[in-house]
Amino acid sequence: MQSVHVLRHPHLRQMLTANLLSGIGDWFNSVAVLSLLMELTSGAMAVGITLALRTLPHLLFGPLGGVLADRWDKKKVMIFCDFARAFLALSFLLISSADDIWLVYLGTFSLVAFSSLYQPSRLSILPHLVEPEELATANALDQSVYGMVMAIGSLIGGIFIAFWGTEAAFVYNSLSFLLSGILIMRLAFPRPKRSCPSPSTPQASYRDVLAFAAHTPIVRSILLMTALWPIGGGIINVLISVYAYQVFQAGEMGIGLFYGAIGVGFILGGLAADRFAKKLYKTSFWSLSLEGVALILTSMAPTIYVAAACYALSTVAGGIGNASLRTLLMQHVRSDYQGRVFALEATVSNVLIGLSMLAGGWLLSFPEPRLVGFAAGTCVTLFSVVIGWSLWRASRKSAFENLAPPSSVTEP
Repeated sequence: MQSVHVLRHPHLRQMLTANLLSGIGDWFNSVAVLSLLMELTSGAMAVGITLALRTLPHLLFGPLGGVLADRWDKKKVMIFCDFARAFLALSFLLISSADDIWLVYLGTFSLVAFSSLYQPSRLSILPHLVEPEELATANALDQSVYGMVMAIGSLIGGIFIAFWGTEAAFVYNSLSFLLSGILIMRLAFPRPKRSCPSPSTPQASYRDVLAFAAHTPIVRSILLMTALWPIGGGIINVLISVYAYQVFQAGEMGIGLFYGAIGVGFILGGLAADRFAKKLYKTSFWSLSLEGVALILTSMAPTIYVAAACYALSTVAGGIGNASLRTLLMQHVRSDYQGRVFALEATVSNVLIGLSMLAGGWLLSFPEPRLVGFAAGTCVTLFSVVIGWSLWRASRKSAFENLAPPSSVTEP
């Protein structure tokens, strides 16, 4: 398999391992924090504030992370963020009563803030760890790691905390960031073949990056998809718990089943994505459309197991589509713009998903959950079809379906 061949790159393996360790630590921390809040408070208000604080830092620090990725040493940014998070993760050990809840809020905000600074560098460093023709496979593997994090976190996170307690989860989270930072320290990759602007050349601003995105049809379509998908996607996230508790009366076991199915779907989607590397435009169109259809089917599932299978199908398709879109961005965005483009994508997506989740919580107090799920799935399907078709049309204007990767594009 192509993925096995790509994994021969030792530095790609190191970065994927770092993502796996820190991702599982993040999941354990989230479960532990929510458990702690339920023990120390009435739960609802504190949980709502905590979830909101997982969205706000993306708006405040995401754009800064893009600037750091484009203008500073990406490797040093990642190492600093990992070590900072390793220290901050231990702050949760200081919480012992309801009077210490402010530490939960501060710790949550700080961890997500450094994650927002970290992500643009992580994504923009990936093209330099593999050969240009291996980029789609590397992104597919990255999607699989994301699925592994979700599957492992959902299936054993609660068990881990039940046996060893929330304190052990906080310690593991800290150690995971520390190990991730050590692995990143060992990364070595060649300098981009394209030289960055010289010190005498004015550095591009966010306005220049936005102008570039606006005048590049493929990049514009992908960023538009990022802005529209959360309208339905955020509501779908809220419905996971609602389906488990209210529709199928399966409680926590139902939530675990759904998240496990979603994680497995991302793993399978990532493994399958590299098979479509030569047809990225068509793949993104069909896979994202299938994701929306699967979410509609979830709202009509007769049993919880059929619903879980539909969730898995949606994330198989979504994993393939996300890997395809990310590869296209890496291929069509200048290397000195990539950090800010990925930062814009993450900032818009996370903020809109947060707003959509709030809207979803309000909507679910009125109609039947299945009706809300059908409407949200329909939104995802329509947006995927329209944007996917525009992306497909944009590709037909090019001489080749995949343009040269950023390392070989001649800058103006």
